Amino acid sequence: MTTFSYRARDLNGLLITGTYDGEAPESVRGWLSEQGLIPIAVKKGSAVLSGNFFSDLFKRVKDQELMLFTRQFHTLFKAGMDMETILTTLGNQTRNKYFSEALIRIRTDVAGGSNLSRAFAQHPKIFPGLYTNMLATGEEAGILDEVLAQLAILIEKDITLKTSVKSATLYPKIVIVVLIGATFVIMTKVIPELTKFYGHYKSELPPLTKALVAVSYFFRDYTHVALAIMAGIVFAFRRWRSTTRGGLIVDKLKWRIPVFGPLGIMVANARFANILGSLYKAGITVSRALSITALTIGNAAFTREIETVRGEVDKGKGIAEAMRQTKYLSPLLIETTAIGERSGSLDELYFSIGSHFDMEVSHTLKNLTTLLEPMLLVVIFSMVAFFMLAIFLPIMNISSVVLH
Repeated sequence: MTTFSYRARDLNGLLITGTYDGEAPESVRGWLSEQGLIPIAVKKGSAVLSGNFFSDLFKRVKDQELMLFTRQFHTLFKAGMDMETILTTLGNQTRNKYFSEALIRIRTDVAGGSNLSRAFAQHPKIFPGLYTNMLATGEEAGILDEVLAQLAILIEKDITLKTSVKSATLYPKIVIVVLIGATFVIMTKVIPELTKFYGHYKSELPPLTKALVAVSYFFRDYTHVALAIMAGIVFAFRRWRSTTRGGLIVDKLKWRIPVFGPLGIMVANARFANILGSLYKAGITVSRALSITALTIGNAAFTREIETVRGEVDKGKGIAEAMRQTKYLSPLLIETTAIGERSGSLDELYFSIGSHFDMEVSHTLKNLTTLLEPMLLVVIFSMVAFFMLAIFLPIMNISSVVLH
């Protein structure tokens, strides 16, 4: 059997892309026809064909859309509707064309005999590994109803957390953007004019002012070079960060930043408790649950610690015992894990500690502006002092020359 990627249209003219295992392109076309689809192109390979590469860059499904879909999916499934009807209804209802096309392809795969989790797994940009793994467990254990409810709650918590972080960090982002803008104006407009003024006098410019003037002229006369250098630095940094070692170093450094570092660790612990609790309650083994959780945290340093814990658990150690060797897992989380292992209520205690961390994060975010104000003031005053010295020191020199 060979994997083929295909493009086809349904009876309503909607474009559908996907993959199918067949013996030859003809067998794939035959299968598409049986599904009520009109084949457009069939190509060997698992790459999904697309009519427009650039439009694909903007195809995405928001977290809010995924949460709403999951809640509606749960409601319709609980009402006793069959899977094909559920997927058709939800596919026709969503306003996101990309999401709608994906749901129609999932419906087609399910109608062709694929299980639900495998059909969802064909669309990793929409449904992450956590989502599909929990669906697989729900199917295997016959508790899809409960799993969908847990997924909806988990996604909602994640959205709340992300929204709170974005709102709390908006103020410092605005301040930084304004400072960068002000610096650019001073360097390209103010400094050149002051240099012309200073040129009328034979006074020697201070080293600080000379350095500022040199940078100013460089940005003004070689803007394209400056932009190219900055773009190169950004590209090189992102390339290095995408490596295993680079990503690990950057993620470790992120958690050493005052205020934001401890907040990031707290957020990671909250997500760890919520996700692991949901996976454990769904019946997924501890080892597998740890692997899935490690891939969803979004920090290489934290991921490495979870993988270390999973390795120790696979060797026969208890979860809490394995966690004690880590750096970023909260002591409170470790002690809660120990109690949960002894009492057999690990999932309930994880939900409880997850809620506690959520409250701590919320409290920290509410006070984030107060915590950041001293740091921002230091940065602002330092920049003001630097420019004042660079600009007014020559004036003092000129005054001394004029007086003599």
